[in-house]
Amino acid sequence: MTFPHSGRRAAARSRAAVRGTRSRVRPANQAIRAAIASVPPMRDLLPRRSGLVLLGLGFVGAMVVSSSVPALAVSVSDTTASVYAPAQYTGDSVELEPQHIEVASDVVMPAAVAGASSYAVEAAPPPLLSQVASVGSISLIESDRIVWPVLTPERQSDGFGPRSAPCAGCSTVHDGVDFNPGNGTPVMAIADGVVVLATASGGGLGVNIEVQHNIAGTLVTSSYAHMQGGSMTVGVGDHVTAGQQIGRVGTTGQSTGPHLHLEMFGSDGVRFDGFAWLAMRVTG
Repeated sequence: MTFPHSGRRAAARSRAAVRGTRSRVRPANQAIRAAIASVPPMRDLLPRRSGLVLLGLGFVGAMVVSSSVPALAVSVSDTTASVYAPAQYTGDSVELEPQHIEVASDVVMPAAVAGASSYAVEAAPPPLLSQVASVGSISLIESDRIVWPVLTPERQSDGFGPRSAPCAGCSTVHDGVDFNPGNGTPVMAIADGVVVLATASGGGLGVNIEVQHNIAGTLVTSSYAHMQGGSMTVGVGDHVTAGQQIGRVGTTGQSTGPHLHLEMFGSDGVRFDGFAWLAMRVTG
């Protein structure tokens, strides 16, 4: 049936439609009121809700701890004894037991560990004291090395002892050994020692240096003569070492040509054959 869109009949239709709508809404409202009435009061829900909230927070905390803390830290109560053992717990403190090492019976210990009594300490020999007018008191340490005074000691022009005088005024008894390595070649100290004489006007010896040595606890003096003028590299009181250059071969003083005149003597001043002495003791 089609209702008219205007006039009294249309108005009556509209009122009837509204009444039908109200009749349909009323049952729905009643259902909502019934549902609301069935919900327990809030005071009855609070304990349950609080319990659920606490349970949820506990679960979340457990997840955070398990995902952020290393497994070793979580289970430390199970592994502490094995990591730090041996230990004794006394109240609030922990006392660690001393550690021990077991060595098999067939292990051979090194000599250095077996005992220090197997080593012997030998004291160095005392220095030799000497008195020289130009220097005073000298303390001479024993020299552990003896060398030739020139690089080619086999080249000699005259030996120690009696001889025919090679020049007017020259001695018929030669107090030293004449080495001929060549003019200007280095002259070296035969051993460690102290310079007790260094002069450019040594009379017949010309440019002359004397060095005192401690050779196996014995005082020995070596004298180097006829060296070049201005070639001395040391002075009185200087300490020298074996093989140290002290001058150069020359022909100053009473000399027949460039050579090194080497004299050697002990505390008594008596000269001896320096070549034979050196040949028995040169160590380098």
